[in-house]
Amino acid sequence: MEKYIALLRANKNLILTGAPGTGKTYLAKQIAKAMNAETEFVQFHPSYDYTDFVEGLRPCKKDDSDIGFELKDGVFKNFCRQAIESKKINNFDEQYEKFIDDLTENSIELETPKLKKKFKVEISSKNNCVVIPLTDIGTRMTVTKTIIKSYIFSGKILDWKPYTVPIGNYLKKNYHIKDIKSENEHKDFVIIIDEINRAEISKVFGELFFSIDPGYRGTQGRVKTQYFNLQEEGDVFKEGFYVPDNVYIIGTMNDIDRSVESFDFAMRRRFAWKEIQVKDRIEMWDGIIDNWKDEAHIRMDVLNKKIAATQGLGSAFCIGPAYFLKLKLYNGDFQQLWDNHLEGVISEYLRGFPNKEETLEELKSAYNNQMISEQDVEN
Repeated sequence: MEKYIALLRANKNLILTGAPGTGKTYLAKQIAKAMNAETEFVQFHPSYDYTDFVEGLRPCKKDDSDIGFELKDGVFKNFCRQAIESKKINNFDEQYEKFIDDLTENSIELETPKLKKKFKVEISSKNNCVVIPLTDIGTRMTVTKTIIKSYIFSGKILDWKPYTVPIGNYLKKNYHIKDIKSENEHKDFVIIIDEINRAEISKVFGELFFSIDPGYRGTQGRVKTQYFNLQEEGDVFKEGFYVPDNVYIIGTMNDIDRSVESFDFAMRRRFAWKEIQVKDRIEMWDGIIDNWKDEAHIRMDVLNKKIAATQGLGSAFCIGPAYFLKLKLYNGDFQQLWDNHLEGVISEYLRGFPNKEETLEELKSAYNNQMISEQDVEN
């Protein structure tokens, strides 16, 4: 895996391309596993869009049973959020939960730091602090978990509320909130996008084509997304979305996929490309079809030589070793493999060929070693 990992680390983004059945998706998962990375897997399709991948408004039911809309993270944005949070582990959430449990039992009384105005703190249904002034002068208000957390760890008060400081200080004093140096500070996060070219890439990524560029990872690559104005105070992406430098992207795609043109050049240049050839993935047979491996190798090699030499096809249409794993289903019966799997695929390759039936028969003969001898294969 070292050569693939080195290529991914250097470029941040990698496309594994090649003929069908070469095990590109499995290889992508192996790369992530070898990196000991947190992994997210998503498969693109023609209906996949920006709201699925980045963010979008989703319907939700409000407390009064009316239907409304709220901003929801897509798969990629949520994954980037996890990668950022992995570097900022602390015990706030755990201790805040204890604080909430205690408030549920009994409210507390505090006072503002300057005017010494006393107030009571209770808990809301959304686990935020509700402040109730104990004097005639004062306004009942809510102090959210996000505001309290920002004050404790950055000293910044996101919204002017005189109650934030005493509540934050109370938490620090009584619940021992502290930063914990993350063991995951250098944890890798790999998102695998299977069939990446089956969706309209520019539409899915939107303005993120800038942020995923290897030269603009991190906060320097911040961009204002389509729903930038709806980000809440204290959100890590409030000042703009960015892809953290510990996030890597691996995409897989077939060379012959007819939707390949959806991958425009603006996106292409932001990825390293690695062609996975049939011969690169033979090891996937080990321990699975050992009894038929030698014959499978001969049949596959002869068939692929014939496919590569067929006008209108070429090496991009070769049959990958993953197809031959199905021999286990048929106890090594190569005829069933052809009838149930290979013939249909190759027939689709030949759609529209003027001599389709004749060419298909020639390829079948090659598969059955009737046209090229074993000695020819070795040569």
